[in-house]
Amino acid sequence: MGLFGKKKNAYEEASNDLNNNQLASDRIIFFQMIDSDKKVQELSDELMNGNPLVINFDNLEPSVANKILSFLAGVSYAIEGRNVKINDRTFLFARKVDFYDGSLQEFIENLPKN
Repeated sequence: MGLFGKKKNAYEEASNDLNNNQLASDRIIFFQMIDSDKKVQELSDELMNGNPLVINFDNLEPSVANKILSFLAGVSYAIEGRNVKINDRTFLFARKVDFYDGSLQEFIENLPKN
């Protein structure tokens, strides 16, 4: 790379990986959220590393759930991601590029309707 060469960002590199055989839906991490700052940080790192998260907040008080939800939504926004409400207490967080293969949208559409 020359002095003024273009540096690839994480999203360009992730989109180049779309040709691999692993779908985004195969990388989903499912987690029943607990009130732990350390766990929130670990899940944020997983999200930034390209692992979509499905997080359920049923076991938390509403104020704690809202705090964590807001933080993860901020992480998602910072990495140009999306958060999708699955139901009142469950959300999907993923990078924008993780939606490119269509598997996350298919996952959402195939969830049981309550």
